Amino acid sequence: MVKQRRLSNQPQAWPTRLAIGLLICLGLGAASPLQAEQQHEPLENIMRSARTFLHRATADQGGETRISVDATDSRLRLRRCEKDLSVELAPGAKLIGNTTVNVRCAAPVPWSIFVTGRVERYDSVVIVAQPISRQQIIQPSHVRLEHRQTADLFSGYYNDLGQVVGMQSRRALTPGQVIIDAHIAPPLMVERGQLVTLISTAGRLTVSAQGEALENGHEGARIRVRNRASRRELEGIVEAPGIVRIPL
Repeated sequence: MVKQRRLSNQPQAWPTRLAIGLLICLGLGAASPLQAEQQHEPLENIMRSARTFLHRATADQGGETRISVDATDSRLRLRRCEKDLSVELAPGAKLIGNTTVNVRCAAPVPWSIFVTGRVERYDSVVIVAQPISRQQIIQPSHVRLEHRQTADLFSGYYNDLGQVVGMQSRRALTPGQVIIDAHIAPPLMVERGQLVTLISTAGRLTVSAQGEALENGHEGARIRVRNRASRRELEGIVEAPGIVRIPL
């Protein structure tokens, strides 16, 4: 009975041991957790590549920049890349505010993944310090500089008080507002309906006449005027307060 049990077990045990040996020799056995980890691109490498790209892309934009990159899905398993990962800005993405970059691997197995993040830029911004009424000439006491996050200032901003002081407000402004282009304009030197002096020069000869401004105008602006004597409508360039030069 003992011999029969040994003979009957041999045909089953031998193929099993042989199959296991072949799997080991061929490297087809189950990979250890360490081996599996070494075969996959570390997620931190992907995030680091995205951060590095954004830092380099925004290095020359001035002000203080803070960059954050969203964590990728921890379940993600991508083949380890043989070379450095390549990164580029995703189509339609911007280098300010919420953004997206495309991280790619070329070999041995090509893959691509989009990584989201945010670029926050801080700068000194000109804001309203005291109430400013419409068409008021802005004085130094009306404005001040404040350190602010600028990623959401899509209409732009000023970071130099000298760019704003002396300008004329187009509308009433309240304390705390960030001053943008739409808020200010060069001060008017001529107002519609105002009597102005029209000047024309030909060589050494200068001729002047009285006219009426048909439009508002700041220095250098081209406006329509009417000669009071001839009633002709002309175009001229505002040269100084109440002075419009008519080109010949």
